[in-house]
Amino acid sequence: MSIIIMLVILVLALVLGIPAVFSMGLASLSYFFIERGIFDIPDYLIAQRTVFGLDSFTMLAIPLFLLVGKVMNESNVTTRLFDFAKALVGHFRGGLGQVNILASVIFAGMSGSATADAAGLGAVEIKAMRDAHYPKRFAASITAASSLIGPIIPPSIPVVLYAIIAGVSVNKLLVAGIIPGLLMALSLSIFVAIQAVKNNYPIEQRASLKKIWTTARKAFLSVLTPVILIGGVLTGVFTATEAAGIGALYAIILSTLVYRTISLLHLYDIFKRTMRDSAVIMIILGVANIFAWILIRERVPVTFADSITNLTENYYVVMGLCLVFLLLLGMFLSSIVSITIATPVLVPLIMEVGGDPLLFGIIMIVALMIGEITPPFGMVLFAITRVGDLPFIDLVKGVTPYIIPIIILIIILIIFPSIVLFLPNLLL
Repeated sequence: MSIIIMLVILVLALVLGIPAVFSMGLASLSYFFIERGIFDIPDYLIAQRTVFGLDSFTMLAIPLFLLVGKVMNESNVTTRLFDFAKALVGHFRGGLGQVNILASVIFAGMSGSATADAAGLGAVEIKAMRDAHYPKRFAASITAASSLIGPIIPPSIPVVLYAIIAGVSVNKLLVAGIIPGLLMALSLSIFVAIQAVKNNYPIEQRASLKKIWTTARKAFLSVLTPVILIGGVLTGVFTATEAAGIGALYAIILSTLVYRTISLLHLYDIFKRTMRDSAVIMIILGVANIFAWILIRERVPVTFADSITNLTENYYVVMGLCLVFLLLLGMFLSSIVSITIATPVLVPLIMEVGGDPLLFGIIMIVALMIGEITPPFGMVLFAITRVGDLPFIDLVKGVTPYIIPIIILIIILIIFPSIVLFLPNLLL
């Protein structure tokens, strides 16, 4: 009975607009209040569970990846990356749409955040497309859709969070996102190509070899960032956390000493904002640890898994149900909160029907990323609305068709799990 009341309080608090972290905290306290009484709440247990969940070397990757993304995003690398991508694929019909996608793929290896991609690259991409007389809605829509690649290709904050909560290898899960991230880019590129032909979008002049070389030389050191991060993890030279530390040091050296686009005072400000953002994530995780402990103690994941498998044990039906649930969840909660709530409940169910938690981690993150471009709380939508100077409803109408190729990709990944698991299986 107490667990039902706890879940009802959580839902009501979220519906009333109370921030997710306070909603989970209030729901958890209500459980202890009902079980133990108001004067016998186990404060020592709450403190222990909070600290226990955060006392992890792997957790250090979160603030370090955040730091890499913020430093690279504010060191003017976005213009270098966009110019390089434009020289490579700008000559196709609707080429700046393809440039948009390619730039997001490259930047994904630095930021690991859809919102950072939208806010950073978005301003450069939308301006360039508007100057080339592309429709404003098309420019903003493809910018929003392509930014979702950021958390799929490593580094990725959602990947680290899922790996910690689900108890899977962070290294393997980071590597597992590479092929799906590239396939997402490919699916969006095909969709843009169809749109470009249908609407007769402009064709840019083909860049000369000299132009390609010049832009490549300017972007080379920036592009080395994802090469260092992904290459180090793939080859086993360092762990994901060590990769985050090396990436952060490289980004700082590049932006302060090589490009000289960030001053020491600006770097100090970036440190402060990284600490603040990291604290927000850690507070959510701390409260989520208590919430998840209660769920496990009350055998909610097991009960939920049994109730579903009593109805059907078909792997594809269960994955389909989970996908629908995640799409709905992503519409109303941030990806971080959604992962902390859904992972302890859904992973046991997936394993019960023979699914792989690594595969499901990528499926979950891709599905939750769709929530970033769907109303009412899509953070990418708000970021693009601001940088693209486009009414919210117009952006929603423009970006909705781009959900189709992403959904198709998720279905393909479910049917052919080896696409996701191929690279992780190569790691020792």
